[in-house]
Amino acid sequence: MVENKIPYGILIIFILAFGLTWVTGECPKSFAQGTDPKAFKILKEKMMNPQTGLPKTLDPNIFEGKAKDAYQVAKEIPEILAQIPCFCGCRAIGHENLLDCFVDEHGVG
Repeated sequence: MVENKIPYGILIIFILAFGLTWVTGECPKSFAQGTDPKAFKILKEKMMNPQTGLPKTLDPNIFEGKAKDAYQVAKEIPEILAQIPCFCGCRAIGHENLLDCFVDEHGVG
């Protein structure tokens, strides 16, 4: 039973870090700038991990503060994030789930 509590704890920390990052605006580029859905699909295919079948996240070390924390957690639990829908409107740019927000810089803004 303890094993099940660890991923939920990480998920809660992730959601808090992501939410704080989004609210505080620690973002190198604005969400309004967006991206082309076709371009994102190509990027996602290039980032695919053949072992897991999931896209790899960006390296957390290219970010600072809460954004770095959020990308680190995303890197550690991609299989969980792939099951969670994102509610920030990023479907318009080709994202299918919360993991997709961390394949590009969208996760910081």
